[in-house]
Amino acid sequence: MSMTCYAHNCEDVLLMRALGHIERGQYLDTAAGDPLHSNATQAFYARGWHGVNLETAPALLRRLRIARPADINLALAAAAAPGERAWYQVDAPGASTFDAALAQQQRAAGREVVAHQVELQTLNAICEQHLDGALHFLRLVDSAALGGLDLQRWRPWIIVLRGDGVTPLDALQAARYRLAHADGYNQFYVAEEQAALAAALALPPHPADDFVLAEDHHYSHPLAEWRRRTAEAEAASQESRIWAQAHVREWREKFERLDAEQQRANRAEQQLAEMSGRAHRAEAQLPHLNARAAAADVAEQTLGAVYASLSWRITRPLREGKLRLSRLRAWLRALPRRARGAVLRRAKGLAGRAMRFVVARPQLSFFLRRLVSRVPFLVQPMRALKMRLQLNNTHADAAVPAPADLDSLPEAARQVFDDLRRARRQAPHS
Repeated sequence: MSMTCYAHNCEDVLLMRALGHIERGQYLDTAAGDPLHSNATQAFYARGWHGVNLETAPALLRRLRIARPADINLALAAAAAPGERAWYQVDAPGASTFDAALAQQQRAAGREVVAHQVELQTLNAICEQHLDGALHFLRLVDSAALGGLDLQRWRPWIIVLRGDGVTPLDALQAARYRLAHADGYNQFYVAEEQAALAAALALPPHPADDFVLAEDHHYSHPLAEWRRRTAEAEAASQESRIWAQAHVREWREKFERLDAEQQRANRAEQQLAEMSGRAHRAEAQLPHLNARAAAADVAEQTLGAVYASLSWRITRPLREGKLRLSRLRAWLRALPRRARGAVLRRAKGLAGRAMRFVVARPQLSFFLRRLVSRVPFLVQPMRALKMRLQLNNTHADAAVPAPADLDSLPEAARQVFDDLRRARRQAPHS
């Protein structure tokens, strides 16, 4: 499986060639930088290694802490002695420095330079506090930091030192380190006890290392123009997609309107066919209607002639007399029925008054009841008459309430009221 190269000058390819047989090693990087761009330890972190990363730029340190939770990421700078020092942060990759003169040159070139104080710490203290086990490689940018590292106690297997020369550093030679490789940008030193690793560092990166460059690596083909074109193509594609969707909606709406118009046209044709059928039927009936209209005209003319004739005017009294005679006959036919109704109403009125007279006199009422009971066919009519009289009296009493105070009435009126009240309370006798 190909490895991905993230380091600035493919340092991780050489280190992986020499240390790739170690499954979970340990590293210390004194200038970590961005976790994915120009970083010498990302390839090892992806293989399960862990270590200590020093970074003084706040933004880069924040990215490291997000991308490297298994590492120890410190806002420190390695130095020969602990303390503080001005750090000049430049908005260009790899341009930040402790050197005030270089920072002034960067500012003169138009780059933004921000100075802030950073904490300095020795490598001895860092290793003492954070390392556990062998340190497989150490990456240094400033050789002065070696003044704070006891190379007899802490023995990194490989030291990668930033430097463009091929002359070995005396301090490292004195500590029994041998220069194994110099590529014009870095020097690779191997401890004498790990001399077997020097052979793996002899050659520069080559195809046998089976690696690919990380995205946006400065040795790879620049992708900014490709990204710009891709973004433009995607924007154009999105615009075309929106245009197509809009046109699809427009044509769908047009089709729906056309379909609605077609349905209305079909309904209009159907109505036209119905109206045409009605017109044909009316046209077929037209001769018959014309004949009936002609016959009506003839009848009207004939009737007009009859009304205007002398015989119609002469017979007018006879017609009026016949009409009056028919009305008289109808009145005479209804006369017996009217007379019979009037007699019945008069008889009912007399019977009612007689019944009220009898009911108002208890002794007479008792005598007549005994007398009527001897004639069976009179019992039922008399009962019906009495019940109707009581019902009428009840309605009358309900409609006209009795006065609450009878003292103001004459004696005769109070006597009549008392008799009527007794008659109502008296239970009917069979």
